Amino acid sequence: MLYEELMMDSGMLTKFKVFKRITQINQSDISITQLSEELSLNYQQVFIIMNEINHDLAKVISTHPSILQKAGKIDSTNLLVTIDEYRYFLLKKSVPFQFILYFLNHDSPNIDDFCQRYYVSRSTVSRKMLPLKRHVKQYNLRFTYTEANLIGDERAVRVALFDALWLGTRGTIWPFKSVPREEAERLAEAFSEYFPLSRTYLGSKELPYFAAIFLCRTRKKIFVSYDERYDFLMQDNPYYDFERLNKELGPRQALPPKYTKGESSFIFFLAHYAPFYTLDDDPSLSQTLHDFSIRPNSVYELVQEFLDYAKINIFKKEPEVLDKPVLIGNLLNIAFTFYVLRQPFPNLQKLVELPRKKKKADELLETKIQVFFDEKVKEKEYKFIYTIKNPLVKMFKSVLLPVYDKPKHSEHLNIGVAFEHNFLLVRRIYQFLNDLGFVDSAPYQEELNEQYDLVISSSLLPRKKYPELPLYFWDLSYDEEELADLYRTLQQLFEKKNIVQE
Repeated sequence: MLYEELMMDSGMLTKFKVFKRITQINQSDISITQLSEELSLNYQQVFIIMNEINHDLAKVISTHPSILQKAGKIDSTNLLVTIDEYRYFLLKKSVPFQFILYFLNHDSPNIDDFCQRYYVSRSTVSRKMLPLKRHVKQYNLRFTYTEANLIGDERAVRVALFDALWLGTRGTIWPFKSVPREEAERLAEAFSEYFPLSRTYLGSKELPYFAAIFLCRTRKKIFVSYDERYDFLMQDNPYYDFERLNKELGPRQALPPKYTKGESSFIFFLAHYAPFYTLDDDPSLSQTLHDFSIRPNSVYELVQEFLDYAKINIFKKEPEVLDKPVLIGNLLNIAFTFYVLRQPFPNLQKLVELPRKKKKADELLETKIQVFFDEKVKEKEYKFIYTIKNPLVKMFKSVLLPVYDKPKHSEHLNIGVAFEHNFLLVRRIYQFLNDLGFVDSAPYQEELNEQYDLVISSSLLPRKKYPELPLYFWDLSYDEEELADLYRTLQQLFEKKNIVQE
């Protein structure tokens, strides 16, 4: 289920979809008839929704011009409110979103107080929370109401909370009333060297959210325990500084010794819990490859055995593609996370990517990876794979697919990609761009603004800072029609760039 489907009721979700579509079209004469046909709604429904959206825009910006025109037309070029801002405007009235913010930001949260504050009944809360409850259940998490909270493995809890708050705001506002942004930014900066996120545009903005959630939870005396499965990586490893946390928190906020190790290890675990690596020269990637390879451990052995298998059975004609540090580092992170947790784990990818029909290349690759893990699970050392084999296979496939199905290409356009820092989120757009045959794409860097033909971004923050930047907004939950729109834009840019000047 997509994020908005978990957080919004049906009426709210329809408004968001209509707003999203008029943002994408960006024309001065969009017809309501056209919208109703595209979105499978009748004319009257779209007319009413557009009037509501027009009214909402004036609430966000009091001087916002009307986007409604005569003869059933809409002028989306008049939009001053971004899709991120409108999503957040709607979510402020969403019970699931309100509930998460409530129990994070209040000292003694409980259902009666929540209902009183937000003028809702217990039955309404229970009903509107149902999709989100079902979603978190797959990670063995559950919401409680007498004492309002999300409980389960606290590591999964914090990642699930991050996903909910980041996707609801995309960095446009600071949702943590109990934690000043500056405080979270300082803590994030203190540990930034461990995180590949810190070296990319949106990734550096995600880290303070993780830090704020850390501070919210620990101040409520909700702590993470140390996991002995970290030992081979973190024990007696000077790279992981277990003294740094309390030094940064200072004597007044320092954690008791029995909690410091667990909380510090969780921060280090977060640096590995997803396939974060996208840059070959990332120092944290080099450190990961070093640390996993010099100490005996099942994770490194599993990945190496898989790569040996893949070079013979999957990439026989080009085995060298499996020697890429980024690919190996991402496989190590995935294997490490499943080795430690031994259950599915929250991730942004599932909340933003629309289900797609499986292609032959996907199916064939997945089958070959499945064969490897079907054999591995028979070995005593890898029996833990049995319960998480399916998600593990899919994650490995997601990392390998871009190099498995990559044609030869010649690139001409210089494209910057500013997405949330997660390999599984950016892999599809990179694969799409590379498959075109005339594109060079890489993570967006502000200092290269003058060199870009286009910046494709899931946030409009770069445009706010650089109004002249050629930016193409790309919602992470895109569909095939939007890929066609992007292709047309890129094709036009390519032709323009290659016109011979007389």
